[in-house]
Amino acid sequence: MTDDSDRLPLDSPRWSRLWTRMGPGAYPVPQALRDLGDDPSDLELFREMWPEICAEETTYDAAYAAAPYLVDIAASPDAADQYLIVLGLVATYASDVPGDLEPAFRTAMRRGLTLALERLETCRTDADLRYLLASVAAMRGRPDLAEVLQDLDAIQEPCPTCGTVVHPSLLQAAIERDRSS
Repeated sequence: MTDDSDRLPLDSPRWSRLWTRMGPGAYPVPQALRDLGDDPSDLELFREMWPEICAEETTYDAAYAAAPYLVDIAASPDAADQYLIVLGLVATYASDVPGDLEPAFRTAMRRGLTLALERLETCRTDADLRYLLASVAAMRGRPDLAEVLQDLDAIQEPCPTCGTVVHPSLLQAAIERDRSS
């Protein structure tokens, strides 16, 4: 693990006041992070934990505290790409980061971006490639592009002229933003 003095210690009472999907009281998250730090290959535990910190297009404040630990876990040699993909979801739906958690969260996002870029070369599936690209976009400050990449297979609407299902408006919005920058 990296020595980030700004990160919230796993034994801090502050975790009990952080919000998860179930409301205030993120106290199970630090234990899950400890266990995942010991065994990053425990994807069952990770799949149980991560929706508590980021779900339904919402990043809960426990995610900001968890991010530095998730980056540490993602950096381990046997960690799955899913850690970085979830960090991308956290970045995509991030809103007001509590001031005391912001420095460590921002550092985690920079480290996560570096890791995600490295993993692009070795990701195993096309789906992981797409979601890692979405993570890169989110961590670079493009949550709109990240959402398009995350939802690429679900973005569709009927053409107003012929009724054919197309994928225009979200894609067009991302393209227009690219053109204006």
